[in-house]
Amino acid sequence: MSELHNIPLIYKAGVYSAADFSKDIDSDNAISFDYDAQYQMLTYDIPVGEDWRGMTLYNVPEDDLVRMLRVVYGKDGTLQNITTILGGHETLLYIRYENEEHARQEIRRFAIQNADAIIEQIRQCTDVVARLFIEYYCDSDNMDYHAVIGTADQMETVRQKGHYDDSCDYAGNYPSENLEGDNEMLIVMMRCAAGHPCENFRYSVEIMSKHIEEHALSAINKTEDFKYICAEYD
Repeated sequence: MSELHNIPLIYKAGVYSAADFSKDIDSDNAISFDYDAQYQMLTYDIPVGEDWRGMTLYNVPEDDLVRMLRVVYGKDGTLQNITTILGGHETLLYIRYENEEHARQEIRRFAIQNADAIIEQIRQCTDVVARLFIEYYCDSDNMDYHAVIGTADQMETVRQKGHYDDSCDYAGNYPSENLEGDNEMLIVMMRCAAGHPCENFRYSVEIMSKHIEEHALSAINKTEDFKYICAEYD
């Protein structure tokens, strides 16, 4: 990717685009991008504490990545974050946390924002709801968090099929679409924080699931035997 040069970790305070950086920037103290045009795959390493952690983003149009790249440096010249616009959506590529407490604050802020996006979708359901599922998954590199609504009519269909006693309590038996927030940003935020990414993810899951329980359940029309079920899948 000839137009996207290395992004130095230390630079002059301000906001920059891809065109503002020279191809002569030393890669030892910079974030270097590797782009696979055939698969539209972007790979790069980010600093996390004293180590570097690999990142991979998929379905990344090269023109959007280069043209919309935004790099922010703080007053002390330290790289704060890198974003771009992909498909009309702001995509986080990197965020720097000052320390563990700052990371937890930012993760909590995002988790509530992400949960609110899912709650808004849940509230749009006008059917009687029998089940509300939260499903999540983490393998360090990939993470997913979403909700699934099971309406009363859908649950009756599941019950009549009766494949097993608790068929009604598995999200996969319902045809409803997944209701998601921003899973791409979720992955980047968790992997930019020190510690194991899956531990950071579980922290965010606790916040999101509790927030959804507190603010979504009262807004939907529920059956008498309604259940709110949170479960990790593999």
